[in-house]
Amino acid sequence: MRIAIALLLAATISCCTSSAPAPSDSASRDIDRFMQEVVREIPEVASVGIAVVRDGKPYYARSFGYADLEAKSTATAQTGYYIASSTKSYTGLAAAILASRGVLDLDAPITKYLPEVKLAPPLDAEKLTLRRLLTHTSGITNDPIVLRTAFTGEHTPAGLVALLNSSKPRAKEGFSYDNLGYVVTSMVMERVTGKPWQQVLDEVVFTPLGMNHTTAYMSEANRWTLASPHEVNRKAEVVKLQFGKNDQMMHAAGGIVTTPEDLTRWLAANVNQGRIGSRQILPAAAFKESHRQQVDAKVERDAFKGRGYGLGWYQADYGGDNVLFHLGGFEGWRAHVSFMPDKKLGVAVVTNSGAGGHSVLNLIAAYVYDRLLEKPDAEAANAEQLAKFKAGMQQRKERFLADVEKRSKRPWMLQHPNSAYVGRYEHPGYGTLIIEQRDDKLVASLAQLNSVVEAFTEPESARVELVPGSGEVLRFVFSTSEQADAVKWGDETFQRK
Repeated sequence: MRIAIALLLAATISCCTSSAPAPSDSASRDIDRFMQEVVREIPEVASVGIAVVRDGKPYYARSFGYADLEAKSTATAQTGYYIASSTKSYTGLAAAILASRGVLDLDAPITKYLPEVKLAPPLDAEKLTLRRLLTHTSGITNDPIVLRTAFTGEHTPAGLVALLNSSKPRAKEGFSYDNLGYVVTSMVMERVTGKPWQQVLDEVVFTPLGMNHTTAYMSEANRWTLASPHEVNRKAEVVKLQFGKNDQMMHAAGGIVTTPEDLTRWLAANVNQGRIGSRQILPAAAFKESHRQQVDAKVERDAFKGRGYGLGWYQADYGGDNVLFHLGGFEGWRAHVSFMPDKKLGVAVVTNSGAGGHSVLNLIAAYVYDRLLEKPDAEAANAEQLAKFKAGMQQRKERFLADVEKRSKRPWMLQHPNSAYVGRYEHPGYGTLIIEQRDDKLVASLAQLNSVVEAFTEPESARVELVPGSGEVLRFVFSTSEQADAVKWGDETFQRK
């Protein structure tokens, strides 16, 4: 679906908003108007779902745009969106709840639960705790675990524990954001409960809060109304991605599908620390533990200025107000989830398009906060920000197309016949990389990931996009002139099998 067509679709936005009741007060009508303007002005965004909590209660849940641009299916407040790393706040809360029940200890060495973990010096497994893992201060890194759980789906519980033993130390101490800590936490959850981590979240978080259309199983989400992921292709056209998640690629650092309607329940639960109405549904102490700042973390996400991190939440400042937030991003998906505990406000914004990045969601959240806090310059200031963002999107599009054109003119740097590169290449951590010929092109595959092989700038090198929208370099190693012996991907070497 071309951007020109998306512009036409956006011009008829009134036909593709959700079927939720019409806004009943001036603030919600203003949010409605602003959302329509965003989708009209930023056609690269396929759809946007928004959830708002006001005075600690669900206030607004709607979607704008299309869940599927090709099918022209309307997104609604009941449409499912994958929220990627915004999952971490759910996993952090689940860990805090289990700790409050005495099921696990956040400060015990993980060897208490996974005794087979033996980290090589200078790492010490006896100093590795769930708290350090959940606050991104573990000091370890393990890209194979992250890749397998998020992108290829090639893993088993025993295999992940074995891979954990190959972890490496980080270059520096302190906060260093990644997915590893939450994946390892889920491994501990499964060991102590005897249940998959997805079932643990369902039992201790989703079901008690009445989040009946929130799941960590993609197979379950596919039975509901689920938005399709979209990205911009090499012609700067908005298209539906063929690459998507399955159950094996749903992980505790980024593996939840939810709806705008259910997000109002999640935000309300956090604002009210587990209380719904007069009932304490989940322990307030677990919310306090996940919300409190446990480490310093200086981050800046547009107008949201982070100062620290808890268990799945950044503690931050927005315009002088205290706010907790977490973003999520994956190919074709973006999410912003935040709340102001002191103001009893919360905003979640989700989209099934990666083209606008997180900034468009942060812009929407900023408008909602400004409007509900009744800032005098809210309308003018946010209109200006939207205009700047639109201009920036056009500039990025032009740079992107220029880069694609430049790459297309690169000379072919693989100096042997294609047959010299075809084969299976093994890596003990990452798995099997397959190079094969399809028609007149070489194609690289790593489990679910695949990409046409393109020219790069060095002898015996090639560019691939195994992860859609990314760029990786493969460097082929020859000891004879007949076949490549190995492929280097960054610092890792895959040996011909």
